[in-house]
Amino acid sequence: MIIETISEVAIQIAAAGNIKAEGVGDVCAQAPTGVKPYVNDILGWVKYGVIAIIIGAGFASAGALIVGKFGQMGRAAQIGASGLFWTVIGAIAFVCIYAILNGIVGNGC
Repeated sequence: MIIETISEVAIQIAAAGNIKAEGVGDVCAQAPTGVKPYVNDILGWVKYGVIAIIIGAGFASAGALIVGKFGQMGRAAQIGASGLFWTVIGAIAFVCIYAILNGIVGNGC
């Protein structure tokens, strides 16, 4: 039974000539009705909160690095250098994650 069905489908496809697969068009991800302003507010606060944390961590790490170098405190300089490294990694991760989410959700239709 199954083999006969597959055979019949193959014959119909061969008779048609070519197969055109139509994909899904541009589908826009949209927030439910009435929720969009709240979603935008929350995403805006999270976005600028993360940016503020990255900037604050960068200044704190640079300050620890400078104080450690000039004050002959090797451990503080080491923590400052490590903090700068992780701040840059965090900033790169933020940009990548934001770009991925923006690519999924988009900016509207």
